[in-house]
Amino acid sequence: MLNIALCDDDRKAVSRYAGLIRQIAAKHQIPIEISYFDSGESLFQQYREKMEDLDIVYLDILMGGMNGMDTARKLRDNKCKAQIVFLTNDEECVYDAFEVSAIQYLVKEDTSFSKFERVFLKAAKLIVKRAGEMFTFEFDGTKGIVPIREISYFEIHRRLVTIHYGEGKTCKFYGNMSQLEEHLSKYNFIRAHRSFLIQLPYIAMFRQRELLLKTGEAVPIGNTYEQPLKEAFAGYISELSIYCEKETAL
Repeated sequence: MLNIALCDDDRKAVSRYAGLIRQIAAKHQIPIEISYFDSGESLFQQYREKMEDLDIVYLDILMGGMNGMDTARKLRDNKCKAQIVFLTNDEECVYDAFEVSAIQYLVKEDTSFSKFERVFLKAAKLIVKRAGEMFTFEFDGTKGIVPIREISYFEIHRRLVTIHYGEGKTCKFYGNMSQLEEHLSKYNFIRAHRSFLIQLPYIAMFRQRELLLKTGEAVPIGNTYEQPLKEAFAGYISELSIYCEKETAL
């Protein structure tokens, strides 16, 4: 999920840009969470102890109190690695944007939907590159990305694959389960059933003929897959225990 901060003291602008961000994220099936701030001070106070949580920051430059450029400098001084996009009517500040490694400078009321979309997707792509380990897919002509760590399992029905991720969220694409299994095995994904590919860390409990996941969902276990699944889970737990022991020793 991308954590986005929208900082502007103009409520109408906040509403407009939030709508654009949601529309683009929905179009490309990108999970997001937006936080709203009416000042640079409130944004900084909210994230001063957790700069790593920020992915994209949309900043108005001309705000009362600490302006957008000073806010960006303060974020960078505190090791914020988020992608910064400036939103403003003041074109004269464009050259200052390079100082804080902003990826784009958008002039209010003079930015088309397509340009806003390109900038958002550019920021998302840079975040994916930074974070790594993202699952990408395409469905009905649109591309989507989901952090692999958030995927609990894949389910397939007649080549239509459903990704189950986050808190009860889903998205779909057409694919092949065997190819998925081969591609994702290095991320601790394994077949529990011919129609289900699960991520081992999400297993909470083995029950008769089914798995209970930490999300509260139940996934069936096929006879053919039961023993390999149990062995893989035992191996995963064993490796985790060894890792924890090493960490404790350190």
